[in-house]
Amino acid sequence: MKVAVTGGTGSWDRGVGPVVIAALREAGHEVTNLDWAVPGGIAGRGFIKVDLTDYGQTFAALYGHDAVIQLAANGEPDWDHVSGAARFHTNTLIAYNVFQAACFLGMKKVVWASSETVLGFPFDIVKPKLLPISDDDPPIPTSSYGISKAVTEDLARHMNRRYGVPFIGLRFSNIFYDTPGHVTGYDKVPSFWDDPISRSFNLWGYVDSRDIAQACTRALVADVHGAEAMTIAAPDTIMTQTNAELVAQCFPGCALRPGIGAHESLISIDKAKRLIGYDPQWTWRRVLGRND
Repeated sequence: MKVAVTGGTGSWDRGVGPVVIAALREAGHEVTNLDWAVPGGIAGRGFIKVDLTDYGQTFAALYGHDAVIQLAANGEPDWDHVSGAARFHTNTLIAYNVFQAACFLGMKKVVWASSETVLGFPFDIVKPKLLPISDDDPPIPTSSYGISKAVTEDLARHMNRRYGVPFIGLRFSNIFYDTPGHVTGYDKVPSFWDDPISRSFNLWGYVDSRDIAQACTRALVADVHGAEAMTIAAPDTIMTQTNAELVAQCFPGCALRPGIGAHESLISIDKAKRLIGYDPQWTWRRVLGRND
């Protein structure tokens, strides 16, 4: 397919776009990066500079593509309510423009980046009562970013109902990179182990950038016809402690679902496995050569 990837340039701390583009090209797709930021400062072949908050530019840039992977968003934390309002406005506007254009262009599939934040992040505000959390649980976002993603999940359902284009929202966990010195590089993981509370904000979840790329590639060709949202995370937590130990220390009174493994992810990825064949390959244990 001819696939457009919005936000494909990435940034210094959120560089998953290039990883996704590389995986799509390896799978045989023709890929165009649609972004305001020019990769390497050189606008070469396979790149279109576009302001995705402008519908006309968005429609023109998406014209001629069979599908789109929508990664573009403002992912910064909520510094204050003013920046939060701007973030919500930007994220929902970009999503609407991309979704609407994709529908009117008759695209085969829209795959887009939702977020684990719709499920309650950070979990010190609304403490979990039962873990792992599931994609069937009702969204309870607590930040402007999370709310923008929850609203966009509703938008995808409405667009699918109205136009019939399939939408797959991928609720990405905290993305890690096998790049020493990266802000979320695996070399930082051992520093987490003595302080479980410091990583309890997302239930000790994470996901490798290469598995993000795998999920996008699989979602693109998955036999999904509605509008679905599913979590994309690693199969384990980022900690050496067992789930029972982590929950007892950080969420006393919270129960673990029967059958959960000692180190299994506390953000369920069962829906992604079932619907798109998601099969995460990369864990911190594999990257760091650990067996614990």
